Amino acid sequence: MAYGAMLTDQMGVPFYIDGTRPLTLISRITINVPGDNNGTVYSQALYNNDGAVRFTFMQSNNSSSISAEWLQLDNNVWTFYSTRSTKTVTVFIFGYANQPLPASGWGIAIWDANGNCILTNESKVLREVTPLGNVTDDNSSGYKLSTTLSGSWAIAPNYTGILNAVDNSTGQPRPVVLQFYASAYNNGTSTLINSHSHGSTAGISNPTYTNARNTITAINVARY
Repeated sequence: MAYGAMLTDQMGVPFYIDGTRPLTLISRITINVPGDNNGTVYSQALYNNDGAVRFTFMQSNNSSSISAEWLQLDNNVWTFYSTRSTKTVTVFIFGYANQPLPASGWGIAIWDANGNCILTNESKVLREVTPLGNVTDDNSSGYKLSTTLSGSWAIAPNYTGILNAVDNSTGQPRPVVLQFYASAYNNGTSTLINSHSHGSTAGISNPTYTNARNTITAINVARY
């Protein structure tokens, strides 16, 4: 007879499956974005594109109509970008990483066949990833998706649409292209998830909108 412990979740699924590695929180970064009145862009390097798998989620404390945030690969470095509106953005980065033993000196630890500690009772595992939106409905997908969730949520950065127009703000009409990106605004009680453009739409004419009609991926970050 074999003896041991079987760890399962509330659905009866084994807590750990042999040969797998869980995605855990490897970094939580707070970015203070400065504001200005010129519609310029703020950037900050996050991590090198070293081939390791990472999943990133972001949450803002500003619901301004131009409070857009996105990620971009620049010179092999994944870089955070944002329109300059005074705000704090929290970035949650998950990946595959060996885990330290419980700080309390006791708990549960799981090692793989190579002797790496890959999971403990203190590991912050990525879970309950929630897709939002309906790709078959233009009004509830892409940049048109707008919903409020109770609690503290963050979203995976995502391009959701585009606007082509004529900018008349400088006196000389010129073509302009504005992209829409998903945002998660938390007010301490609930989180508004919608999309903002990466520049001001003031003074534009002849706008043409294109909806990416994609979903937005969210996680509840209260546990992180």
